[in-house]
Amino acid sequence: ADAVDPIPAVRPDGRYDLQEATGLILVLIPGGTFRMGARRPTPEELEDVAGGEAMPPNVDPEAQTREAPPHAVTLAPFFLSKFEMTQAQWLRMTAKNPSNYRPGSRFGDRATTLLHPVEQVSWEDCVGERGWIGRLDLDLPTEAQWEYAGRAETTTPWWTGERKGAVAPAGNLADEHCRKTGGPASWTYEAWNDGHMIHAPIGSFAPNRFGLHDTLGNVSEWCRDVYANYATDNIRPGDGLRTLNVPSPIRALRGGGFSESAVFARSAARGSNPTEARNGNIGVRPSRRVAP
Repeated sequence: ADAVDPIPAVRPDGRYDLQEATGLILVLIPGGTFRMGARRPTPEELEDVAGGEAMPPNVDPEAQTREAPPHAVTLAPFFLSKFEMTQAQWLRMTAKNPSNYRPGSRFGDRATTLLHPVEQVSWEDCVGERGWIGRLDLDLPTEAQWEYAGRAETTTPWWTGERKGAVAPAGNLADEHCRKTGGPASWTYEAWNDGHMIHAPIGSFAPNRFGLHDTLGNVSEWCRDVYANYATDNIRPGDGLRTLNVPSPIRALRGGGFSESAVFARSAARGSNPTEARNGNIGVRPSRRVAP
């Protein structure tokens, strides 16, 4: 992974031919207004759905209090990485690979490579005073940017729709393959089989409408914001950054991971961790501002 190939070849199926030497690929996400968050359905809405009607926008039976209320956010255009950052890319940037699941290790019938997402990186490793992402003139997406890009103009619980089963071809989550190949008994497993016990090489699953891969599972992804209540914090115009009036060491996580079930990969689902936390289920998807 010493040399960088900035322009990967395109395969017959239209996807990039990704190599360990491939650099970051940024997608221009158009600006716009969307509704962020989710709420649970009312009894009347549940009756309507039972009668055959579609669930209203941003209404989700699994929605949590921390995801409400749904609210409008307007964002300027921004760049976001098409894939989660790979171990090869982090290694070239820092001369180190902090990942728990490194190349050469095997899980089930698959070997890990440098095309797997980097993990065991903290928020501070990315954008704090010692952060590496900023040295490349990159940043972490805000929660609003992440959800807007992850939804890709959808309003259903997952960008794949209302049915949990539709997530299978689009996301690497804890499932029957993982359970049968040694996954912990404490995890909750989905009924399908995606062929992976841990995270998969980037781009292994179907992309959303904005062309972004692995927004459902694989590894959770750091966001720039403090983890704050939707009802009380401020939203900065342009990028939707949330702030608090008092310092907080807790930052937001999005997207769910390979050790979690589909409920944690919903478009509105929110996670959090201290800025110094490192975990084999947490990675990064860099963003970049659009310069004038």
